[in-house]
Amino acid sequence: MYKARTIAFKELYTYANWTIKVYTISKHKNFDQLDIYERAKQEIPKWLSMENSFDASHDNMAFLIVHAGTEGIFSIINWWVGTNMLNTHIFITKYENPSLFRKISGDGLAPCIWEMEVINHERIVWTEQVLKKDEPDYRAYLNTVFSKTI
Repeated sequence: MYKARTIAFKELYTYANWTIKVYTISKHKNFDQLDIYERAKQEIPKWLSMENSFDASHDNMAFLIVHAGTEGIFSIINWWVGTNMLNTHIFITKYENPSLFRKISGDGLAPCIWEMEVINHERIVWTEQVLKKDEPDYRAYLNTVFSKTI
């Protein structure tokens, strides 16, 4: 059965020369797994080094979704490669083992319907602020964020 979940933009996080938009989603009223949220950010350097087999060129901008769901907490790191393709890696952290991030994407698994709301927002903003502009407006892209209960 469908129940609305709260999606919240949390911060622009910087690592090296990357800027990462960070979002949370929770099946509960509030996202309160702050320890796992902080641990997920600590994993970002490792996750951003995971290239794909298509085209690793990128603009050093990503978005991370940390989702407290039923089966555990999902961390989905995404960044645009080859200007218009989305590189995505999904990890799960079980509530009973909050320090282990196990990769679960790569075998056909895709983000869920609430995570797709964030991805759709990011797709629209990337298209409007980067792809359709003669000169990409990365600042506008990074400053246009999404928070909603849906």
